[in-house]
Amino acid sequence: MHSIQAVASQFDLTYDALRYYEKVGLLKNIQRDKNGRRIYSDTDLVEINRLVHLRQLGASVAETKHMLTLFNDPQKSVTAYDTGIDFLEQLDADLDQRIAAIEQQKLFSAKKINRFKTERAQLTSHSEQ
Repeated sequence: MHSIQAVASQFDLTYDALRYYEKVGLLKNIQRDKNGRRIYSDTDLVEINRLVHLRQLGASVAETKHMLTLFNDPQKSVTAYDTGIDFLEQLDADLDQRIAAIEQQKLFSAKKINRFKTERAQLTSHSEQ
């Protein structure tokens, strides 16, 4: 069993995030110790790992909940897999767009840095004369 502190640290989450995920139904049946503190099982950690990765990929809370339902369905169907594959492919395409946007920002930043360095060098060379 794992404390909320250990779980938050392991997944780089706040206590509030873990509580929120429980409140909105992303984490279910979290056990409590005799003092009412949350204790997480190894199975809970697997679920948290899944939801953290989906959220990092850009999935909304509702989308994450839907995907976790698909993952946890003991009678997975071909349709469920197709739904999951389509969704993950969409997240992957969204990531490609975000990467392209970041690459554009990196180019812009590099140009600005080079421009400022050139202008600074010109100022330095003028002041030395």
